[in-house]
Amino acid sequence: MELKNFEKQITKTGFPLEHRIGEILRSSGWIVINNRYYVDDQEESIREIDLVAYKVRQVQHFKVFTTLIISCKKSEQNVWALLARKNDAFDPNLDRQPVHIWTNDKALSFMLSQKRWPSEYYERAHELGVKHILSDPAVEVFAFQEMNRQSGSPQNDRAIFSSITSLMKAQSYELDALPRRKKVPSVYQFNLVNVVDTELIRLFFKKASHEATEVVEEHYIARHIVNKRDTFARIHFVCASKFETTLKEYDRLHSANCKIFSESCDEFYESVLSEGKRTQVFMEEFGQEIRQALWLRLLRSSLHLDAKLEGTWLYWRDKESLVEVMVPVSEEAIGFLNDDTKAKRSVAEALAKWYRYTGPFRFAIDDVPF
Repeated sequence: MELKNFEKQITKTGFPLEHRIGEILRSSGWIVINNRYYVDDQEESIREIDLVAYKVRQVQHFKVFTTLIISCKKSEQNVWALLARKNDAFDPNLDRQPVHIWTNDKALSFMLSQKRWPSEYYERAHELGVKHILSDPAVEVFAFQEMNRQSGSPQNDRAIFSSITSLMKAQSYELDALPRRKKVPSVYQFNLVNVVDTELIRLFFKKASHEATEVVEEHYIARHIVNKRDTFARIHFVCASKFETTLKEYDRLHSANCKIFSESCDEFYESVLSEGKRTQVFMEEFGQEIRQALWLRLLRSSLHLDAKLEGTWLYWRDKESLVEVMVPVSEEAIGFLNDDTKAKRSVAEALAKWYRYTGPFRFAIDDVPF
């Protein structure tokens, strides 16, 4: 048995590429998970993604995860051809700025739900030096083909299509799994990367001709139905020889993510008490926290209680720059609470905890008729 044959033949597989990419990631400070398995939502079979890598940093009270889901593909005989045409900037059926972010922090979740969030995210990242990996695609890739390196004869698109669908389905699986397994406050931002150990060819189609150009990377906006949902995702095709250089920009993206999410959290709290929708985000938690404390203080007074203190609300008095804590009790009870040091201390602590507010406040009766 000639052991050298095994050493030589293994290079024809994609495993040496996967190992090399993993080592580049680890040396750059990324935590790497090899061969992660997930369940295919259509075939209900077990599938595998080559690499999941992430960086994590504690920011304020939450952790920021920048995640790369990576497919590694090698082809000795064929190049990967990406068939492209001119971008249609006004195509209403294409989302050119897909963002895949998950968080279990309520303040961040509110900010991420805003209609302008995707475009604002791209703008902020660009301002922080993340240029190329989030840039608009130079062309619209509309099809793929493996083609023989020598003759140029078309083969098929199976390997390319499989790598794209695997990336998107793996991302969908991770997004769906996070609510079940992540309990500490966190935010995850996902990126899909297709590392190719062969040449990448862009075949650009014009009206009556098409031109071949060798490229080292390409951005593709993929549109697939995943888990019965129409989903857009950015797929970053990168030649293996270019990956180490490209990874530096993903390093910058992680730093940018930490700053973007920290600033977004601060922005939420800037107007949290003057905007009703934001106030509502923590109203249940705030009400639960103060209810028992106020109930006990009122029980120890000489007042007769005929309410359970349900329906507490906060109202911002702009002219006076203070918060009114609306409590469903009598005017006498409100007067007692406004004079009671312990009741006011309990509410002050709850306001600071849930709304980051340390300014003046007073108890009041909720007199809003509707």
